[in-house]
Amino acid sequence: MEQCSENPHDDYRLFISAEPSPDPHESIIPQGILESAIKITNEPPSGIQANIHKALDNFTQETLESCSKETEFKAILFALCYYHAVLAERRKFGAQGWNRSYPFNFGDLTISVSVLFNYLENSIKVPWKDLRYLFGEIMYGGHITDDWDRRLCKTYLVEYLKTELVEGIYDNSQ
Repeated sequence: MEQCSENPHDDYRLFISAEPSPDPHESIIPQGILESAIKITNEPPSGIQANIHKALDNFTQETLESCSKETEFKAILFALCYYHAVLAERRKFGAQGWNRSYPFNFGDLTISVSVLFNYLENSIKVPWKDLRYLFGEIMYGGHITDDWDRRLCKTYLVEYLKTELVEGIYDNSQ
């Protein structure tokens, strides 16, 4: 690793597995590498669907139909509920999910939906950039103190809140 880090190729990436080695002497990863590494897990979240249902249960049919831009409102509200569910689900993974613990709650989601309603009612077009900023930097981002965690949340919003969401061509399989 030290030899490769002197003149690395731009596309060079090193992946280290947390799977224990059969030989205990080979399974020691220096603490400095673990602390500076980006942690990825491939375990499917077990409660994401329950978290989405719990998030959606906070809103009545009247709420869903209250906005003059009903299609956009419903689509973005679902994306926000999905976003909230993902953030809540990551908590189960402890230090692998978040670098620090954050008190995300349904109040963040409720306020975000109120902001969404106001912005849609007062805008001709959906202000995607403004909404991503408000949700990622203020509503949910206000809790986040770690730069990598903030970057992750903003990346989720870039993927979830985009024009294709309301145009009916959004494909999450990519």
